[in-house]
Amino acid sequence: MPLKSTPSNPATPSPADHHGSDRHGSEQARFTVDPMYSSVTVTLPSETHAEGHIYEVSLDGMRFELDEALPLGARVSIAMTLPGCPAAICAHGRVSHVFDAADDPAARRMVVEFETFRAGARSTLERYLDQKWLRPAPVGTDLAGNAVTAEILASDSDVQQTCEVMIETNDSGSTSSKRRKSASAA
Repeated sequence: MPLKSTPSNPATPSPADHHGSDRHGSEQARFTVDPMYSSVTVTLPSETHAEGHIYEVSLDGMRFELDEALPLGARVSIAMTLPGCPAAICAHGRVSHVFDAADDPAARRMVVEFETFRAGARSTLERYLDQKWLRPAPVGTDLAGNAVTAEILASDSDVQQTCEVMIETNDSGSTSSKRRKSASAA
């Protein structure tokens, strides 16, 4: 949707909920969101707002799309709706990355880093993410798609690799049978 002007402010920051990226290099676990089951309303200080969909979310920020790109560095208020979460989660943040127009010929993807949350919203998002409603995001990149170093990958204890093995057996006198097993590698 194109940007619209409207008098709404979805998030009023609370000093008690002032959190964001851990500026000491640690990143929060990221989760993949099926865009068709999510929505986000982004409001600029000018009260202009746009609606779009979320691709990934963490306690640090989110990757999402809108019909038009927002200015890099813009301060925004967001209200996001996630599948299975009964209420919108509201926060303030800053646009930290806008994907290249050549990569996004239609809707534009971008990243917002959260700076403050509406009272209680951060704990709501934290509880929601802890309930494992969403799949872990792919390992090896950050929200903006940048490669993540091996040290960060090695310290990510929340990610479990899963492998699937197909075993085929032949008994004399019977047809072959196939079994499929999944296992987590810790």
